[in-house]
Amino acid sequence: MITGTLTQNANAKTFTASISTMLFDIARIAVVENAFKSADNHPDYQLEIRTPRGRTMRIGSMWKAVSEKSGRTYYSLAITDHTGRTWRMNAVRNDETPAGTWQIVPMTGGKTEGIAITGKIETLDDDNLAGFIGSYDFDMDFVAVEKPEKADPNHPDYHIEARSPAGVLIRMGSIWKTVSERSGNAYLSIAFSSPTGTQHRANGLRREDDPVGAYEIVAYASGELAAVA
Repeated sequence: MITGTLTQNANAKTFTASISTMLFDIARIAVVENAFKSADNHPDYQLEIRTPRGRTMRIGSMWKAVSEKSGRTYYSLAITDHTGRTWRMNAVRNDETPAGTWQIVPMTGGKTEGIAITGKIETLDDDNLAGFIGSYDFDMDFVAVEKPEKADPNHPDYHIEARSPAGVLIRMGSIWKTVSERSGNAYLSIAFSSPTGTQHRANGLRREDDPVGAYEIVAYASGELAAVA
């Protein structure tokens, strides 16, 4: 749904960010100290881009924070896109992240919404998956890359990836291989974010006459799953 990088500049006081979603790409965002901060909860930085005529325009804010769990510094960002929609995200790092760099990721949590949906999945020769998911206001192609080594059995078996308008690869969901307790049939459990950031669940089901490795994506409904899976 969201990807990007936040890089600290040589002066150690400002940053440069890039952000990509399924709807837009912003290749260069200047992150500067908020000169108007007058309270602790006010943002520490403001995010700026240039208008078509080269004028500075503020499009968002950034707060500095420290993770209670890891003790690492991270940043919380909020930006407003060209349609007026607000996007929230975090800039985080781990032991493998280069010094002075943070990876921009979606904020975790949020409510899963029901949705009318269509889609298909096919299994590729390398055992990865490819397909599409569509609804009233989006229709997107994706690939799902297998994760053969899982640290936990509850972790997903595949990561769903799609492209931004500029071709940047974005993780937008996960797929788990599972088996119906009632029928014993194998199916796919899917969690994904739409291009606008809403979160949804779906299932990938097979009919008897479907080609090997092919699935139809249907809306998730716990009451219907036992009957169709």
